[in-house]
Amino acid sequence: MDRSWIKARKFSEEYINGVKEFMNFVRETYAEDAQILCPCRKCLNRKHGPQGKVEDHILIYGMFSTYDRWIHHGEPLNVEADGDAQHVDGATDIVVDVAEKDVRLEEEDLYEDDRIHDMIQDLYGSEDTSRQQSKFAKVIEEAKCSLYEGSETSRFSFVVKLLHIKSFYRISNVAFNAIPALLAKSFPKCSIPKSYDEALKFIRALGLGYDSIHVCPNNCVLFRKQYANHDECPVCGASRWKDSDGKKQIPMKVLRHFPLIPRFQRMYCSKKSSEEVQWHKLKKKPVENEISHPVDSEAWKDFDKKHRDFAEDARNQRIGIGTDGFNPFGKMSASYSMWPVFVMPYNLPPWACMDQCNLMMAILIPGPNSPGKDFDLFLEPLVEELLELWKGVSTYDALSEKKINLRAAVLWCIHDYPGLSTLSGRVMSGYYACLHCDKDPCSQRIRNKICYIGHR
Repeated sequence: MDRSWIKARKFSEEYINGVKEFMNFVRETYAEDAQILCPCRKCLNRKHGPQGKVEDHILIYGMFSTYDRWIHHGEPLNVEADGDAQHVDGATDIVVDVAEKDVRLEEEDLYEDDRIHDMIQDLYGSEDTSRQQSKFAKVIEEAKCSLYEGSETSRFSFVVKLLHIKSFYRISNVAFNAIPALLAKSFPKCSIPKSYDEALKFIRALGLGYDSIHVCPNNCVLFRKQYANHDECPVCGASRWKDSDGKKQIPMKVLRHFPLIPRFQRMYCSKKSSEEVQWHKLKKKPVENEISHPVDSEAWKDFDKKHRDFAEDARNQRIGIGTDGFNPFGKMSASYSMWPVFVMPYNLPPWACMDQCNLMMAILIPGPNSPGKDFDLFLEPLVEELLELWKGVSTYDALSEKKINLRAAVLWCIHDYPGLSTLSGRVMSGYYACLHCDKDPCSQRIRNKICYIGHR
């Protein structure tokens, strides 16, 4: 039976005749009053309905384009031996085609076993011996444990590569769960995690986590410190939890804080990265009337003049903060607004300081509404960290092989004018919209709008 009509234009004669053929096929298998799965693009064979309603859905929304074997509607699934061989050959061709694509994971981009070992050495090299001994021993033992007997790949390396593939190709959690589950079932002798959660739990020893902070639904307070055990907002009285009907309590709003201090400290655990952090002072060659790095800017030079004790140590971090709202759902939800706050370390060389892999997400402010005037509430954890970094944090430097007092300072913020209004609380509209005029604006109201006469 020809099923090319599935991809034909809706309401065309070919498509309508094809829908009739499909419904006749269904009626040969099912009774007239029997409910069937709806294969339209909206239901995707997940909902049952009367046959008349299913026919209407297919006509209105279209048939699910990949549903050309009607196994959910009475068509038998016969797999012959020859068909199996042909299927395997086809699968092999697909694998070859994928391998020849430009979009692929290069071998050098994936973590090798020896690099995994070095990474773990860097992570725990800065901790005190009494604290690191048990952690390091456990993680290094996992890194050495082979995936199966005779394998050159360790379990730790396999899990890291697997999660890297998920992130690189943007595989959903549901789809990813099916992959390790199938691998674990097919290779029972291999110690493979059976789900995404199990894989995350396995690499949690790396310390690459974040803090979940509950927020009042009206953005009054963060439920932390003195409010950590409160179930209601001390300001407005709003409940901290959703109505869970006796089940596990679910918070109304969650702020995600990614601690900065541990990440800054890890930059000095490796001799190579510690050397790169000091590049701006040890290797940078100044060129007159040329800005090739933020160190050449007037703001950097002026800061060094005012804080000479800070500028003496090239390892002290100069950072920038950037934020802007975005819609994580694209065109699916026009009203949703989520605000990430990024930190950029400017000590690194110009080819690295703005590289995507060196940008650090510090705060992820939840939606669906913009934080607006309550933005400062969500910045509390970050500001506390920045104040602590300004005073100094004890850090082990692998290059000098001694502990240093690591400090950091914010040189500037990067955002558009609406972002400036949100971040600083400054008025960026109306009579005081001009940042340079500040309190002495030259704005005038003409009819129903405010203008700046003589300015463009």
